Amino acid sequence: MTITQYECQACGWSYPPQSDIQSDTQLDTQPLAFADLPSSFSCPLCGAGKTEFVPVQATDSSDQHLSMKTAADDIVIIGAGLAGWAVVDALRAQDDIVGITLVTADSGARYHKPMLSVAFSQNKTAKDLMRASGEDASDKANITLLSHTTVHFIDSHNKVIKTDKGDVAYANLVLAMGATPAIPPCFSDLPEQEIWHINHIDSFHNIQQALSNTDVSTDSKHIAVIGAGMVGTEIAEDLTKAGHQVTLLDTNDTPLAMMLPSIVTDIIKEALEAQGIEFLGGSRVDAVERTPKGGYQLTITCCDSGKQQVITVDNILISTGLKVDPRLPNTAGINTDNALGIEVDEGSLQTQVPHIYAIGDCMSIGGIACRYVAPLRAQAATIAAHILGQQQPHYIHQAYIHKPPMIRLKNKSISISATGTPRADESHGQWRVVSDTQSETSQDMLLEQVTDAGEVVATLTVKQPL
Repeated sequence: MTITQYECQACGWSYPPQSDIQSDTQLDTQPLAFADLPSSFSCPLCGAGKTEFVPVQATDSSDQHLSMKTAADDIVIIGAGLAGWAVVDALRAQDDIVGITLVTADSGARYHKPMLSVAFSQNKTAKDLMRASGEDASDKANITLLSHTTVHFIDSHNKVIKTDKGDVAYANLVLAMGATPAIPPCFSDLPEQEIWHINHIDSFHNIQQALSNTDVSTDSKHIAVIGAGMVGTEIAEDLTKAGHQVTLLDTNDTPLAMMLPSIVTDIIKEALEAQGIEFLGGSRVDAVERTPKGGYQLTITCCDSGKQQVITVDNILISTGLKVDPRLPNTAGINTDNALGIEVDEGSLQTQVPHIYAIGDCMSIGGIACRYVAPLRAQAATIAAHILGQQQPHYIHQAYIHKPPMIRLKNKSISISATGTPRADESHGQWRVVSDTQSETSQDMLLEQVTDAGEVVATLTVKQPL
């Protein structure tokens, strides 16, 4: 039986989830077809409506094994996050037998990363979030998985990567190594395990374990979330809904202040504060000290006045953006910007070094970092087609054209979605309110960002429950 999955354009979540696609072909075990879902259906992750889903490649639910030709020197992928596994899926969709080796520093488990910032309030464990273990996923895809393996060097001349478990040859290499949290200097003296961040499932598991290993009488913690971008704003609400006290800090006066106009960021700030979140805007952390009871004392300075205050918290979670470690790509002769990552050719997603590609959080196109989930499927398909097409006579590559994805804030207290390239800076385009209406249940606003030439570069919808 063939099941067609539908993907949310805002966050990349698929219906039905892969875990719900059964190998058993009995009708009563199969999920409801997407067309039969009610019109009120919405993405359980970000809240996008049914109309914001698009069909993706059909999956054969009989799940028959492919006949694998082992070729460890064929295609090697570094990184087993959403980007790395998307490349595996794309390659297997186009070629049943090409050799694929997936190298990862973790277990290689498949999970949906955007779930991490909304899973605490749902009482989800890391195991709950996993779609499949690395072993099961690699067996199903008929690939070689090198888990818990660190790559130290890329010899692009001889097409070999050097790992702590030996050398691995490649014909084509895909860098899907992701990015790491950018930790503010004032936290640099703290041990890594004391600085929380939501960047992968292992960090989520460690935070959840720390929050659960407390006395029942003191299980509510005071957590400082540093950085009020999308992830920081989402995790602040999620931790609050999970019963914790949250102080959200940012050097800007309002959350998401670099992306959205003040008329919207003011609404977001009010929605967060209405839930009991303390927002300290226009503030920076200048010093951190441990307290005798095991918590942390933060010295916070107002960016405008210089006035200082001290707060004491139990834990610190950093959400101040990402950076790309340049050391590994540099060994291959690939220039890498610490903030933007690896620049690739837009049409093929190939780096400046032949036969080496990049995708996901570690990659940028035209000076813009590509760190959203929605485009990954199309990007992975482009890489797969370009690699496999090299083996075909008269192959003409259909170039990838990067389109800004739909962006949706996953907060429950306010619904924000954007298309295009929204910027708070009005030199990018003037923001104007197209409509502002109120119903019995919500206040709805539609905005556009328009250039001097009249081009609409971004649209923004805001829905605030009343």
